[in-house]
Amino acid sequence: MIQKRKASSIVAGRKRESGKKKLTKYHTKLDKKMKSSSQAYLKRQAKDIYVKMAVEQGFRSRAAYKLVHLNGEYNLLKPGMSIVDLGCAPGSWLEVIEKELGKNCTVIGMDKIEIEPVGDYNFIQGDFTEEETFNQVVDLCPKGVDLVLSDMAPETTGHRETDHIRSMMLANIAIDFAYKALKPGGNFVAKFFQGGEEQEMRNELRKHFDKVQFTKPESSRRESKEMFIICFGYKGKQD
Repeated sequence: MIQKRKASSIVAGRKRESGKKKLTKYHTKLDKKMKSSSQAYLKRQAKDIYVKMAVEQGFRSRAAYKLVHLNGEYNLLKPGMSIVDLGCAPGSWLEVIEKELGKNCTVIGMDKIEIEPVGDYNFIQGDFTEEETFNQVVDLCPKGVDLVLSDMAPETTGHRETDHIRSMMLANIAIDFAYKALKPGGNFVAKFFQGGEEQEMRNELRKHFDKVQFTKPESSRRESKEMFIICFGYKGKQD
């Protein structure tokens, strides 16, 4: 289902009214009944500079700065592009694209859960692995897509190997989408958690792209195992 609208809604735990952004401050006073893990999370959020910046600058989450930093280093976002953001909720990467490119691009956000609209950008609610959902992308970008982005991550378990495997599954799903959606010369960015299998993934992607490399943006938490793989120059569909 393609949505292109502006409305007042409650999405991803936030209520916002059209035209005005209401920013919420993070409370540092902790409920003693909270689990120690929850208390640690809130303390970390309160001290996180990118959380504070996101609130001050009106981004929906600190994840926005990952794309800000990736774009600053690799010049990913260019006027006139067609861009797909996979697993886009809550929409912070779409907000970065809007700030960088405005209306001078075709942008599609995709997720299984609804998000509050970002400008006039397209949003497709559904499973992007399904043919019907993918065909909606084709309808909007019949000549193919210039850039596929994925900041998708699984719910973490705390078990490093399990989290790595789950993240690689999501990355590979995004790769399959990119192979189908990208036009020749297009670029691809996806997140994963380090753990060993990423080397094989990079070797496989090098068969399909001119340049492939790993990177960790400045805004990724130091203790986090997350990395991004960036691929430039899609070679096109291969038999």
